[in-house]
Amino acid sequence: MATFKSKVVTKDERKWYFSVCYVTANGEKKRKKSRLYASRPEAQEAERQFLADVKQNRIDITFEEMYYQYLDYTEESIKGSTKYCKNNRNKNHILNYFGKMNIHNITVNTVIAWKSEISKKTFGKGKKYSLQYKQTLMKELRIDLTYGLTFCGLKENAARMVMNFQDKGEAVIADEEKIRYITPDEYNLFTSVIDKLVFKVFFAFLYYMGVRKGEAQALTWEDMLWNIGKVRIIKTITNKTDELDANGFQLKITNTKNRKNRTIKMPRILKVLLFELYQYYSEFEGFNEEWFVFGGCCHMPSTTIDREKDYYFALVSKTYGQKINRITNHEFRHSHASYLISRGIRPERIAFRLGDTVEVVMGTYAHLFPEVEDEIIDELDLVEDSTCVECSLTTKKESLELPRLKNSLFVSANCT
Repeated sequence: MATFKSKVVTKDERKWYFSVCYVTANGEKKRKKSRLYASRPEAQEAERQFLADVKQNRIDITFEEMYYQYLDYTEESIKGSTKYCKNNRNKNHILNYFGKMNIHNITVNTVIAWKSEISKKTFGKGKKYSLQYKQTLMKELRIDLTYGLTFCGLKENAARMVMNFQDKGEAVIADEEKIRYITPDEYNLFTSVIDKLVFKVFFAFLYYMGVRKGEAQALTWEDMLWNIGKVRIIKTITNKTDELDANGFQLKITNTKNRKNRTIKMPRILKVLLFELYQYYSEFEGFNEEWFVFGGCCHMPSTTIDREKDYYFALVSKTYGQKINRITNHEFRHSHASYLISRGIRPERIAFRLGDTVEVVMGTYAHLFPEVEDEIIDELDLVEDSTCVECSLTTKKESLELPRLKNSLFVSANCT
């Protein structure tokens, strides 16, 4: 053991220390000189512990240093938009709490205290974060510390030892918080008030094809397979990036979510609308097949889409005196999937069309339109009708045998 007695003695008579050479997890040769200890055995024990930590590739770094090492390590494996969202979540909710801590000092109690802070946080008009978002933050913390477990000699992942955020199940879920959709009748009212061709075709594309907004924005005329009446969905536009395009927009064209490319068929009405839009753009100078289907030489910005959508939903109410669900762009996709399910289309076919898995389709889009629920009630009414026929026959017989109960707390159900 390389322990030594110091010439300098502290006020509480600590004078022993160890000095040892070691090789870091990165292959660097270094020397460690410890602080002073009260006795030689204490210094020797500290040296043994230090060498044990070194053997386990323990690296004494802060959480922030470890996190940026993790980002470098995953540079080639994480999609740009995913990395952008991950970085925002970590910067806003994790690094500001754990950033300056030595990763080996992060304990179960530290993580519990962080959970408490996150539960108190609000945004916007004092709204608290959703359960799903809080659980995503916990997932991010666990992933970060897993890197430390693998590469920095971290002994345990404290975040995995702490229960995830839970929902008491006491909150009443308002209708507007559920997944919403519009029926075919509501869609027809909506599209009837749209006076600009490009927006009429854009929202028709979302509704009839069930694509994500970014997938529609990224479409070029090269993706239109007119001869077979199909469209190639092979890319998407995202603004979840720090990159700027040639026009100064913060966006990037990348592969589709989950890398699920697909070629899907257009209904006849949509094909007619798209061809009309194609003829409109073809009269512009410089037009070519590389132009965006929606927007021309430049893609259609999300802010423009949102503004026009809200305007037309408001116009429906003003024109017809009828209010319909003011859905989001993504809820056109919900509407498409829900309608297909209500018509009995097999889940695997819907999953391919949407670029999703069967599990996602069944778990997310399995709500039905009102008319389908009416069919269910009709079937239940048939059960009631058949029961009532039998009930009417037995009631006459049993009414002679059963005594009448006066002042009863119960009222018998009569068949009608």
